[in-house]
Amino acid sequence: YTGKMHGETLAKTICGERTKYERGIWYNSAKFLDIEYQTYGFVSNVPRLGEASFYWEHPEGRHALHVIYQENSNELIGINVFGIRYRHRTFERWIQEARTVEFCLEHLPEANFDPEFYSEYERDIIREYNRQHPSANLRLRGKRGLLKRAFA
Repeated sequence: YTGKMHGETLAKTICGERTKYERGIWYNSAKFLDIEYQTYGFVSNVPRLGEASFYWEHPEGRHALHVIYQENSNELIGINVFGIRYRHRTFERWIQEARTVEFCLEHLPEANFDPEFYSEYERDIIREYNRQHPSANLRLRGKRGLLKRAFA
């Protein structure tokens, strides 16, 4: 994606529309055999000063979600996803809009890349967040798949 943004900037500049390169939100994805791995925004292995984190892992150990957010405002900083495929544009928008970790978790179905065929983990993720943060009481609010399109 970074290469694509570089190419678009260069193409516009070569065509006479001098364009400044805007880095945007960091995004990277890879696939290791049959396991998806994605990073959106900035995710340190250990939260930095002023940051907090939430981690969920499926009992099988093949699916995980790691969220980093501002400790005082709960604004999303970055997300690592392992074994689950989400849309990077959705997380990019949520980071740019300074959405809270609670908003992002409640609306995870909206970020599903292929919700009709992939397994769902959102309920388990919400359950674990509520267990770690008893006062949160989050619930899924986003629509997925055909329901999302019907109610959009």
